[in-house]
Amino acid sequence: MPGTLYVVATPIGNLRDITLRAVDTLKAVDGVVCEDTRVARKLLAHLGLSKPTRSCFSGNEAGRVDRLVSLILEGESLALTTDAGTPGISDPGYLLVRECRKAEIPVVPIPGPSALAAGLSVSGLPASRVLFLGFPPRRQGERTRLLESLFEDPSTLVFYESPRRVRKFLEEARRLLPGRETLVEREITKRFESTYSNPEPGDLPERGEFVLIFGPPRRGAAPAPGDPESLLAEVEARASDGLPEKEALREVAKSHGLKRRDLYQMIKRRGN
Repeated sequence: MPGTLYVVATPIGNLRDITLRAVDTLKAVDGVVCEDTRVARKLLAHLGLSKPTRSCFSGNEAGRVDRLVSLILEGESLALTTDAGTPGISDPGYLLVRECRKAEIPVVPIPGPSALAAGLSVSGLPASRVLFLGFPPRRQGERTRLLESLFEDPSTLVFYESPRRVRKFLEEARRLLPGRETLVEREITKRFESTYSNPEPGDLPERGEFVLIFGPPRRGAAPAPGDPESLLAEVEARASDGLPEKEALREVAKSHGLKRRDLYQMIKRRGN
């Protein structure tokens, strides 16, 4: 008989958030498949457990799935974890789950902490329709196109972001998603947990892990045109993605309600 894959949510900060069922599961399994073996061993040690650990992160997941499926088919039961939170939610894990399901291996969720759910629960923003977008694209042109596509989306929008990019992303989101109530949550469940309501980008410390939540759009809001320097940066970002300069100018002008010729003149006059 095959074993079982248990998808085990682990604490996102405070180790006391581990559930009793998660502890029982980690005690019972033959091994732990984890994002980082060092992080997993720290949690296991905290619980007084010692289990074989196998890494499965974004860089090696595709190459390790077949072996892990074989182990489960041979009778081993494994717990799938990530460094923090629920596997597969903007974290590795879905490939292994998918292949286990194809092989008709039982896959059992052991629910628990999630930065997405925790952030929404204290946001005070409507959560009947939520669009979770994980980490935004790193390239500015891709990021701009994504935010522009969400302008009229009626959902509450949720993003994760790193401390190095959070101020820049919030600045872009405030301009391209105007009128949306914004809540930024930092270091959820950790020692320096903090919440910022409708913050300015400079209000955010460039340390810690962030969840950014944007409420539904306000009727009548329109994207605010940027200054010439930021408009030029948008054009250059789109051109670096492979668009011809004229097409990049046309797209940026359209997104700001400008004529292409006017945008060109604004950029040309910058600094004068």
